[in-house]
Amino acid sequence: MRYVSCRDDQGSVADEAACFHLPKPSATEVCSVTPCGQWKALEWSSCSVTCGQGKATRQVVCLNYSDQVVDRSECDPDDLPATDQDCSVSSCQNTHDSGRPIHPFSYPEHPPKPHPGRNPNQNAGPAHIPGGNQWRIGPWGACSSTCAGGFQRRAVVCQDENGYTASNCDEKAKPVEQRSCESGPCPQWAYGSWGECTKSCGAGTRTRLVVCQRSNGERFPDLSCEILDKPPDREQCNMQDCPRDAAWNAGPWSSCSASCGRGHKHRNVYCLSKEGNRLENDYCKHLAKPNVQRKCRGGRCPKWKTGDWGQCSVSCGRGIQQRNVYCHTGTQKTARETDCYQFTRPVSEQECHIAECPRYSWEMEEWQACMKTCGEGSRYRKVVCMNQNNQEEDSVNCDASKRPSDRESCNLLPCEYIWITGEWSECSVTCGKGYKQRLVSCSEIYTEKDHYEYGYQNTDNCPGTQPPNVHTCYLGECPVLATWRVGNWGSCSVTCGIGVMHRSVQCLTNDDQASALCHADLKPEERRTCHNIYDCELPSSCQDVKRLKGVIEDGEYYLKVKGRILKIYCAGMQTDSPKEYVTLVSGYAENFSEVYGYRLHNPTECPYNGSRREDCQCRKDYTAAGFSAFRPFTQMELPPFILYPITPNHQIFTLKSSLGALGMIKLDHLETGKNAE
Repeated sequence: MRYVSCRDDQGSVADEAACFHLPKPSATEVCSVTPCGQWKALEWSSCSVTCGQGKATRQVVCLNYSDQVVDRSECDPDDLPATDQDCSVSSCQNTHDSGRPIHPFSYPEHPPKPHPGRNPNQNAGPAHIPGGNQWRIGPWGACSSTCAGGFQRRAVVCQDENGYTASNCDEKAKPVEQRSCESGPCPQWAYGSWGECTKSCGAGTRTRLVVCQRSNGERFPDLSCEILDKPPDREQCNMQDCPRDAAWNAGPWSSCSASCGRGHKHRNVYCLSKEGNRLENDYCKHLAKPNVQRKCRGGRCPKWKTGDWGQCSVSCGRGIQQRNVYCHTGTQKTARETDCYQFTRPVSEQECHIAECPRYSWEMEEWQACMKTCGEGSRYRKVVCMNQNNQEEDSVNCDASKRPSDRESCNLLPCEYIWITGEWSECSVTCGKGYKQRLVSCSEIYTEKDHYEYGYQNTDNCPGTQPPNVHTCYLGECPVLATWRVGNWGSCSVTCGIGVMHRSVQCLTNDDQASALCHADLKPEERRTCHNIYDCELPSSCQDVKRLKGVIEDGEYYLKVKGRILKIYCAGMQTDSPKEYVTLVSGYAENFSEVYGYRLHNPTECPYNGSRREDCQCRKDYTAAGFSAFRPFTQMELPPFILYPITPNHQIFTLKSSLGALGMIKLDHLETGKNAE
């Protein structure tokens, strides 16, 4: 058992009522007597010889109830098991047919201790004697004690030069079999001063600290010291009787000194006689005085709470970070800021510094040559945005207001213009009246070149009257002949199902006059039936496809657009407003616009029907030639087209897209695109 008392802040014994709010430690506990140590024998070593008679050894230690090695004095010496015993191996043979025996002990790392009075070199290795016999030694065993000194043992046997047991070794040269070993001093009992008595009268108790330790302060379990010699750690005190005519009387507790947080309560404690009269405190000092003060808590005080810091106001350089700061109470409610102490308010804003901002500047290359060789033109230069490592960056990183100009005008000598005429073509007819044509254009002369080059210009720039480009020709009267001539088939009368299409069939003479000389049996048909394979109830938009057919997958569908059936790609069919796209089948190989740069000497003969050929007689002096590739387009934009110049004054545009050639358009002027037929 132990003494348990209630103490005040000054360490004095107080009334147990003052400690009622605290759990009282146990004054008793179950104890058991520690059993005595027991010997434990380890495994036997191998026999000291390989043949004949030898010895085997083992280590014996003293263990406590926790299987820890303790001092040997804890165990009964009368029960000490044997540490060595004789061992017998097969008798040794004089012949050595099976090879030389192996020496059982060969431990050069364990030299024996020199015997007092002997030459130390005698035990440095096997001790030789005349005749070849010598002493053989084994390793040292464990120390017999864990403290205050003990001893170690080893095996020492006499063997001949072949490793067999012998009996005539020199006893004076025999190595020692036992030596002392030091494991450090044993721990001793140490004790402190007695504490204050628990009572001033009426048999109190006082205690002191008693520990098992070494002189250097290293502590050990009590069982490591002699348990019977342990000094007492408690005793009785103040055995005299207490007077019984006085007692302590406590008044009511005051209110807590703090409205929030930790505080104290106070009360008056008087020494009173049994009649209720107030006495000097000395009359009650033999009694435990009740506490005059105790701790109290007045609720949680409001305190400042902070949120996480927000992101820096800049992505580089110095900026500002902000966070929320608010006054908080323990009820998870936000209080007024005036409820918290203003001088301890955390900062709500701080500077933040991110990596230095990169520096960007505009860099210019040299001006290129003027776009023209005469008159007023323009020249250009490359202006790029560079970082501090002279690497090109996006233009948005540089100040657009400070961007240098990348274009300026350039004034050169006045231009010279001349009329360029081509060769006359063959007569347009083989008989009768026809016409010849030639190419006539106004060109600018590039005089600064090594040879003349020509560029197409507006006819207003050339001096004088434009030379004629058409000339009549007559090749004699033609015999009157008439043939049936047919036009192209028109469109089908319906966009779906079975309809009719028509074409023009006329009997004309060779001078394009109407005639009745054609055979009626040879007249080609003027109408034929046509059948459109598409469903007559085709939708007109991707939204109709979704509504009529209940389709929600993106893909290609046939739509009826302005009376024509087109294959359209519908995207976003899962949304309320899907979009229509025209599929570009071959990419840039089919979707481009080109102005062909060759002009024919005889545009009426070669090439036929606007086909593209480079083996015709032509010249490459058309300055408006060019090529533009088209990207994919949305909604119902017109597909791209290819331009083929075929005559001096007319251009033929062939429209090509994923739907194939759509038709031919003849324009009088390339620049304006007017007067389309």
